[in-house]
Amino acid sequence: MHPESQNAKAVLAVWTDARPDGDADFNEWYNRQHVNERCDVPGFLSGRRYRAISGRPRYMALYDTVGADVLASEPYRKALNNPTAWTQQVMPSFHNMTRAVLDIEKRVGRGYGTVAASFRPRPGRTLPGPLADWLVRTAMPSILEKPGIIGAQLLKSSANSSANETTEGKIRSEPDSSVEWAFIVEGTEPTFMRAACKTVLSPEALKRQGAGPLYRGIYRLLYGNDALRKDFA
Repeated sequence: MHPESQNAKAVLAVWTDARPDGDADFNEWYNRQHVNERCDVPGFLSGRRYRAISGRPRYMALYDTVGADVLASEPYRKALNNPTAWTQQVMPSFHNMTRAVLDIEKRVGRGYGTVAASFRPRPGRTLPGPLADWLVRTAMPSILEKPGIIGAQLLKSSANSSANETTEGKIRSEPDSSVEWAFIVEGTEPTFMRAACKTVLSPEALKRQGAGPLYRGIYRLLYGNDALRKDFA
């Protein structure tokens, strides 16, 4: 992983669609303002956003933080309660949004991939112990050996702090849902990712470990930034 992500202990994960009439502005705002604004909050280390190659919803964003308490900190809550004019314009475009504060249970590999596979349960479904053990002990080392795979991480629910009651959350047209865990794999090419997931993380293999119904998606990187990379004057 990126050098500063070595200090990461938690991830803010977001999966969302954008309403068709606001999609173009949604992407410009996300790339030009929102990810950078979040990376300026103390305790945020990096932010990356993706668009789906397959699966739903269409977009995913992952923010590394020094810990879950950052998402309850005064600077972060201040940002949520003082949205910019552009943020206020874009927030109603969010649709089918899932937002979760997740501790990093285990992370392997280095670097950021241009492609990421996402596995997450339906809201309210916790991470079974046998599944967690299998993902860490068997699936992670196995998938990391596959061509084109550079990293994987198991994320598990922290003390989730909802954004629904903040100014920013109230502007969105519907309340956020949440999720109790997620498994993310990073790699270099969609073909490599599909092959690795088919071999190691097939629906049958996950079902045998008690995963239950999962939302699966393969995403390509759109934009990323970190706390050290600032705007040039």
